[in-house]
Amino acid sequence: MSKHIKRAARNREDLLEAAVEMFKIHGMNVPLQIIIDHAGVGRATFYRNFTDRKALVYALLEQAVLHLEQTAEQYNHYDDGLIRLIRSHVHNLNHLSALMEYWRVLDRNDEMLIPLVQHHQLIVQPLIDQAIQKKICRADFSFEDYRSIVSMLSSSFRGHNETERIRFANRAVELMLHGIYLNDEVYHG
Repeated sequence: MSKHIKRAARNREDLLEAAVEMFKIHGMNVPLQIIIDHAGVGRATFYRNFTDRKALVYALLEQAVLHLEQTAEQYNHYDDGLIRLIRSHVHNLNHLSALMEYWRVLDRNDEMLIPLVQHHQLIVQPLIDQAIQKKICRADFSFEDYRSIVSMLSSSFRGHNETERIRFANRAVELMLHGIYLNDEVYHG
C-alpha cells in the first residue's frame, strides 16, 4: 500500500474518531468544522471522504455495526450468548451510545439505513433464537426488545464519568435481566 493511500485511510479514521468524540461532547449537531479541526485535517479532506454529515453518520453506523458483529461472534457458541452480549455492552458504552444516537437521528425509512438495520438484526437474531430455544429468555423476546434494552442502556449514562457509567450500566443490566419485583407472586398478585 502506498504512502498516499495509507495517509488517506488514516485521515478517514481520524475523522471518524473525531466525529465520535465531538458528537459525544457536543451532540449530533456539532458544526462539521469542529470535527474537522479536532481531526487535524483540512476541509477538502473531509469532503473527499464524506459528502456531508449524513454520509459521516452512515460511516459511523457501519463502523458501530461491524464492532457489534465482532463482539457478538464471541458469544455465538454460548447458550446464553444473548445475555453475554447484553452484559458486554456495559464495557462498550461508547460504541453502544454512538450506535443508538446515530439510529435516532436518521430517517428509519431511508434506503441506506434499511440494510444496516437488517444487518444489525442478522447479527443479534441468532443469539435471541438460541436464548429462546434454550429457555434462557422469554419466548416472545424480539429484536425490537433487544433494541429497546440497548436504547435504555445508551441513553441512561450521559453526563457521567467512565467509572460511573460502568457502575450504572451494570446495575441497569442487572435490573433488566432480573426485574425489580421480589418474586413472581408479587408480580402476578
